[in-house]
Amino acid sequence: MKEQKKKSIAETLHLKIQTPWVWLVFVLTICLTALFYVSQKPQVAIYSQYVKSLCDYQFAETSLMRSMERVRTGYGVDSAVVISQMMMLREVAVSFDAAVEKLKHSGYSGPSSASVLLFRTNVLAKVSCLHRYLTERMEWFDELEIVSRAVAELPTETAMPLMRKLDSARVGYDVSLDEPMGLPMPLSMSVESLLQENQDLYNAWNNFDNDKTLSASDELLHFFQMENLKEISLSANIPLAFYFLSLVLLLATFFFIFKSKE
Repeated sequence: MKEQKKKSIAETLHLKIQTPWVWLVFVLTICLTALFYVSQKPQVAIYSQYVKSLCDYQFAETSLMRSMERVRTGYGVDSAVVISQMMMLREVAVSFDAAVEKLKHSGYSGPSSASVLLFRTNVLAKVSCLHRYLTERMEWFDELEIVSRAVAELPTETAMPLMRKLDSARVGYDVSLDEPMGLPMPLSMSVESLLQENQDLYNAWNNFDNDKTLSASDELLHFFQMENLKEISLSANIPLAFYFLSLVLLLATFFFIFKSKE
């Protein structure tokens, strides 16, 4: 009797498994589980972090260039603060490169290696140029003070035109002596050397005062913003798909029960 009962149960289960409703319920359950898994993946938070990091970088670079403008003119310069800003930019470039590699190794989408390398190279090159410019410009102002004191001892008709040229050089303009000004030889050589150094610094400023690093960071920022929007759009559609499949699963379960009673 028990063997017949076991046999009857086994045959019933075998017949039920062969019905399409059972497989429909099974497939829907798998789909709902997959949707739940996808909804728990933290891509949005990850991409948002990169967007925030790049926005913070651009703000930091803008602040640094404002500080460098004060370095160029020699007013209100705190070299320690400026160096700290430079080191922060350098650290961002290096850590960002490593973070993108880690992101790719984790299986997430990432920007091209060429764009990341371009960003890192441009930032490190700019920081190096800024640091050298800071050092040389501060030394130039020390020399300017010495020359200015010597010029102040000259007769007024000679000192005033020269002081105007030195003031123009102080704020970063390219200035040169168009004609001899009848200065004593040691002072004349000092003034010419000072203005030549200012011209070199002027050219150096024009070389790194550009948007190369901002353009490189904009390219990366655009990539992460687009990935972020894709994930937000996907996350918004997941609940709709989840509700739809849940409704289909509920109806399939009812039909399965109804067919089983028949």
